[in-house]
Amino acid sequence: METTRQTILEILRRRKQATIEELTHILGLAPATIRRHLDILMRDSSVSVGQVRRETGRPHYVFSLTEVGEDLFPKNYIRLTNRLIEEIVGLDAEETRGRSGLELAELVFEKMAGRMAQTYASRVTGATLEERLDEVVNLLSGEGIILEWRQGEGGYYLLGHGCPCRRVANAHTQMCSHDQRLLVTLLRAEVEPVEPATVDEETYCAYWVTEKTAQEAGVS
Repeated sequence: METTRQTILEILRRRKQATIEELTHILGLAPATIRRHLDILMRDSSVSVGQVRRETGRPHYVFSLTEVGEDLFPKNYIRLTNRLIEEIVGLDAEETRGRSGLELAELVFEKMAGRMAQTYASRVTGATLEERLDEVVNLLSGEGIILEWRQGEGGYYLLGHGCPCRRVANAHTQMCSHDQRLLVTLLRAEVEPVEPATVDEETYCAYWVTEKTAQEAGVS
């Protein structure tokens, strides 16, 4: 694929959506050039466009990655898929009785998060929170969970890119609570979800991570 179009797809994957003006600023290209590349990506069904109304003036257009565009990126979800299958197969009749499909999905994600915590907890050995953030980001990347962290004032932002369960999470945000508990266990820190829009760039999910207080650390 043409390098500029690949770069546009990568930007949309990280930011979730962008305008022509934003892409022009990031890439340093003329708006007409950006439009030409977007036209090709939309023709190929890799990118979609939508309108966002402003308080004043005409609406502006935002461009987003489609499922077709997402599928162009290499996937590392085999291990995560196998984990889900193992948890589903391992459910017994008592656990499934009387539960709705959504309740069963929540149970499976909860069990999977707990098992991943058991698998990785002993491998997160950093003495500082920054060291543990590095370790957790590297470990979870092998599961297809792409995270990055950046320092904030008094803590750290943990940003999620390319969510492997995006379609489920978009419809049922409570699924992400299992990720939060997994991160709390692995990082041995306070982890609170924040609105992605409050961070510098748009992401699929975002967390604010801080050290536990001495009292909280003693209890845990």
